[in-house]
Amino acid sequence: MQSYYKQNRKEIENKKIVISERLTDEQGNAVVWEIRALSQKENENILKKCRVMKEEGKQNLYEVMVLAESVVFPDLNSVKLQNKYCVVGKETLLLELLTAGEYEKLKKVVEEVQ
Repeated sequence: MQSYYKQNRKEIENKKIVISERLTDEQGNAVVWEIRALSQKENENILKKCRVMKEEGKQNLYEVMVLAESVVFPDLNSVKLQNKYCVVGKETLLLELLTAGEYEKLKKVVEEVQ
């Protein structure tokens, strides 16, 4: 039974990977993103938000919400970064930040970490 105790559980390590070669630091090196696994509780909270949005006539944003919540770095909640892209919200920033191919790469990485 002790195997199930929280203190004996192995934590899932965050994954660090380059998602976009277009996003570089001051030296021109591609920026490394940090991706984390979500708990089922976090996943359920996202699903609840999506249900409310659907009832309000908004499209289901489940996938982009999961991806945005999984990103540790860069900080998609940064108002400064959102302002640079003239967007509000981490999901909208993520959609503006990445190309379709980069988005798919992020999606695959998030699925691997989960």
